[in-house]
Amino acid sequence: MSEKPLLSVNDLRVHFPVRGGVLYRQVGAVKAVDGVSLAIKPGETLGLVGESGCGKSTLGKAIVRLLKPTAGAIQFEDREISHLRQGQLRPLRRDFQMIFQDPSESLDARMSVRALLEEPYQVHGLGNRAERKKWVDELLERVGLPAASAERYPFEFSGGQKQRIGIARALALKPKLIICDEPVSALDVSVQSQILNLLVE
Repeated sequence: MSEKPLLSVNDLRVHFPVRGGVLYRQVGAVKAVDGVSLAIKPGETLGLVGESGCGKSTLGKAIVRLLKPTAGAIQFEDREISHLRQGQLRPLRRDFQMIFQDPSESLDARMSVRALLEEPYQVHGLGNRAERKKWVDELLERVGLPAASAERYPFEFSGGQKQRIGIARALALKPKLIICDEPVSALDVSVQSQILNLLVE
């Protein structure tokens, strides 16, 4: 018997309305994602290739429900999630995360790195203060940053370093599914293999 998919996407569509005229009515739609279907089994890696602007990032955001699909179905571990409200999605977010191409999309500039990396643990009620501190220090070291970085703020880091912080945040809860939107494009070649190996683990 074949293994069940961790994620199944069926005929997914994400259309953005185009409005115009005096009454600002919808006059058309941009079909960013139009009829995509795919399945990913546990432990499997799937890569999407396409030119810039073809909808790869939009598809990723729709799968993790940062964007609401226009139509289609998304099943995560046999649960249909495409129409769940944000409150219903919250407990599931522990199991799927996204690493953004632009780390500024996931890093609040007003929060220290420690606060950013502790937040997922706090939201899901994991660990005490000492345990969370230890976990954050370990996360930073795993992505090649010193533990002392935790007391600094995102604006104090280079683009590549911010990307590593974003990756650490996505890995914090040990999710079952990680959607990566060009996660190593901002990193030096010497660091890229380290991060890719970390994601494979």
